[in-house]
Amino acid sequence: MVVLLKFQKLEKPHFIFSFSFIFLFSLSLLSCEKNIPNNVCDSESSAYAETSVLLGFLGEKKHPCYPGTLIVNNPGLNLSANNGTISEFGGNAAQGSSLSFGLYLGMAPKDPVSVQVIVSNPSYATVFPTSLVWTSSDWSVLKSITVTAVNDTIINGTRNLLIRLVPISNDSSMRLQDQIISMVVLDNDKIIFTTTGSYTGILGGIFGADGICQADVKCPIGKICKAILADAGSDARVASATANLGDGQIDWVLKPFSSYLRNDTPTVIGTTNASSLFTFPIIGIRPTSSTAWTGLSADWTSNVNHCDSWGLSSGNGNAGDTAGTGTTAIGFNSFPCTSNLPFYCAEQ
Repeated sequence: MVVLLKFQKLEKPHFIFSFSFIFLFSLSLLSCEKNIPNNVCDSESSAYAETSVLLGFLGEKKHPCYPGTLIVNNPGLNLSANNGTISEFGGNAAQGSSLSFGLYLGMAPKDPVSVQVIVSNPSYATVFPTSLVWTSSDWSVLKSITVTAVNDTIINGTRNLLIRLVPISNDSSMRLQDQIISMVVLDNDKIIFTTTGSYTGILGGIFGADGICQADVKCPIGKICKAILADAGSDARVASATANLGDGQIDWVLKPFSSYLRNDTPTVIGTTNASSLFTFPIIGIRPTSSTAWTGLSADWTSNVNHCDSWGLSSGNGNAGDTAGTGTTAIGFNSFPCTSNLPFYCAEQ
């Protein structure tokens, strides 16, 4: 029998004779001299490897012959970790971030070992590959699976799923057992809403507008909401320095490859691109047409009309059409800063 064992040094060795140790020694015709058959204390003998495996099965953590070492392996299927977190954010419009796990066997099998990989909810995440095989010639090779979040368009919050690994072999000495990986999947889908109240261009600057969004009853409890406003005066918030590119962003509030929904219905307004901008057409942010402050031009650049960085009632501020499906949704005309208008807010 060939066994792969991993050892970890203990700071203070303690020699412990357990019941399992005495039992195994009585079965193994113990001799503490080198080069004697069935010597469980000879690290080069097969009896040493077999005994170490059995000790592991019986729950022993320290090897009795070498109390300064810790047994951390088992002969079956082993995992580099049994839990992890992935997010819908981090990939593209269809998939999110990924996390890989290492798998390895603790001993050489007499017959091939195949492992089937099963995801408890494939709508949350996918796994690749879905099966693995080890033979007696490659049993010591570390193999891996990769779990990737599915980037959907549903506000479904943080979810849990299980990855089940089912090993199968005709070699009963492997004592194979199913392994479970517990996964957490983070959501990246958000809501956009227009403020409940209407305001003149005196918003207290960008950060004052953020405070209004945060305090609005439409902002989900426990979440952070910020204003979809641009400010060409102080550059406190910039969506794009160049038309439709999304470059030079400053404190921009939309996220890449995220779906945004209306706050009161499951209607998807649109999904942002890699630059955290909507590509038009979209669904109107509101079903009925009204005007909302944005400070944006139709190409996502900051408009020169911004009510003096959203701090004065003099001058003009650019605005969008709340029911607009094209570029008018973010910028179609400027209005006097004395006008009372809502503005857009986005969940963070």
